[in-house]
This record gives sequence, structure tokens and C-alpha cells, in this order.
Amino acid sequence: MLMQEKRFLLMLTMVFVFIGFLWAGGAQETEAERTGIKDFYTITTATTGGSFYPTGVALAQLWSEQLGDKLGTRFSAQTSAGSPENVDILDKNEAEIAYMQNNVVLWAYRGTNMFEGKPHKNFRLILPMFSSTYHFMVDKNINSLSALRGKRFVVGRPGSGTETSSRLVLEALGISYDDIKAEFLGQSEGLEALRNGQVDGVLAVGGHPISAVSDIMATPTRRFKMLNVAEDELQKINKAEPWMIPTEIPADTYPNQTTPIRTLKHMVFLLVKEDMNPEVVYQIVKTTWENMDWLRESHGAFNRMSIDLADEDFFNFEVPVHEGAKRYYREIGKLKD
Repeated sequence: MLMQEKRFLLMLTMVFVFIGFLWAGGAQETEAERTGIKDFYTITTATTGGSFYPTGVALAQLWSEQLGDKLGTRFSAQTSAGSPENVDILDKNEAEIAYMQNNVVLWAYRGTNMFEGKPHKNFRLILPMFSSTYHFMVDKNINSLSALRGKRFVVGRPGSGTETSSRLVLEALGISYDDIKAEFLGQSEGLEALRNGQVDGVLAVGGHPISAVSDIMATPTRRFKMLNVAEDELQKINKAEPWMIPTEIPADTYPNQTTPIRTLKHMVFLLVKEDMNPEVVYQIVKTTWENMDWLRESHGAFNRMSIDLADEDFFNFEVPVHEGAKRYYREIGKLKD
């Protein structure tokens, strides 16, 4: 009888312990639901050959170190095919934060172009990043973009932001993919193919300096160059695609580049969805702007990222700014409602 009572008490204790575990788990889940703060946040970037991925890694490191204990969360960066794929990744909640170039942001929000009929009205801006610069790396005998007709030209990975930009640049000059030998490679692979004489040109897009471009420009014997785009071609492209803005890459940005290079750029934004926890958004925006010195040491692209970019154009952009980000911009006087 005594043995049966002991067994009963043991079983009863185990039941209470099990119920306690269930209650604790439920309490944790309720807390997560209450705060809306996840254990882990992912930044979707682009391929490793550009500037999105390394700068995304730097942001993830900064936010994890500065906010990990405060918010009880961590951040990481992942690669992707670029801006168009990031729309899908963000939409499917496979990442919470995304890099996107300005034209893709607009197309996704409106539901036009490649997103025809599928508007993403829940996308929100949080940070104006650096501009992405177009590096037209070509055979040394090619002196204009129009001369790419009939040539082997690396346009980027299929569906990537770079590939979209390549197609639109060429179309603005009356060139279609039928007029060239299009190669669908990533930036690093494309630049290596150019170095080896397997292609005649590559479009590499990113905040300068791009490490893969620096590497190829340091090649002692070069059969290629960074194209100084003709003024008339720049104007044609800008007229067709106003979001592509004429600019210059300063002299000595890259090895063996002794003169400024005329080219194009577009703006890059960091986005989240409307329902992302406003406290998390506020903290990452605040932490970013208050640690720009550290970020600029981590990657040269951050040298062109300034709080001055949070201007009227940013706040009046068709895609709204997230409420958590607005809170910080109000605090520092950049946003006045």
C-alpha cells in the first residue's frame, strides 16, 4: 500500500512538473506575442560580389552587439539575387529587413512592371542607404555603351536588380538582348570571366569601392578598363529612366584609376513591413545613425551614407516611412509633422 502511495505521489509530481513546463512555454509565447519582438531578425541583401551583403553583415553585427541584450534578439545577413528577389523574400516573411534599389521599391509598392497586379502596400522605408554606382567594366577596345552590340556582356543574374538595370540601360540606347550575347552571371563570376577574356563587358553595381572591382583593377596586365560613359549616352538613359542619375566615380577610388569616371547611380533603401515592431525599428534606426563612424570603418560604401539623405525627398517618397523610424527622425528634428 505504501509503495502504491509513493507511485501515485511520484506520478502526481510529474504531472504538475509537466503542467508547469506547458505553462512556462505558454507564458513565453504570450510574452513574445505581447512585445512582437522576435528572437532573430534576418536582413536580405544581394550577392557577395557587391556592397549590399558586406554592409548588411556590418549592420547585423552592429545591431546584435548594441541591441542584443536590450531587445533580447539577434540579427544576421543573408545573400540573395538582389532587389527583385528581396521583394518576394520580404513578402513571404523569409526575412524581416530588406535592401532594395529605388525603382524596385516603387514597382513593388505600386504593383507595376515585374510586379504587375501585385502591389505591396505594406512595405515601409526605414533608412536611406548609400547610392549604388554603375561600373561598366569592358574590353579596352570598347569606347561606348553602344559599342556593346554583338559583344558578350554580363548583365547579372536572372531577375536580379543588376540584370534589370542592364536591360533598361541597353533599352534606353536602343539595344535589346537580341543585339548582344547576354551572359547571366553574378558580379564576381562576371568580373573573373572578363579578367580571363571570356566576355567583353560586365555591369557591376554597388556602393564604391566594390571589392571585386578593386581586385580586378589591380591586375598588372589588363585587357579591360572602366568605361567613361559618354555624356550623350548618360542623358539618354536618364531621360528614359529618371531614377538612374548621372554621377562620377572619383579618381583613385580604384587601383590604376587615375581620372574620374562618368557613370550612373541609383538610391538604395532599407525596408521592413508595416507590422514590424516599432520599438525594434526605432532602435535599429537610432543605433545606425549614432554609429556611422564604426560603419564607415567597416566598409567604404558607408562613406556615402549620411543623415542628410533623410530629407524631404525621403519622407515624401511614395512608399511611406515606418512609424518606428519616424519616431527617431522626429526626435532629431529631421521630420516635422
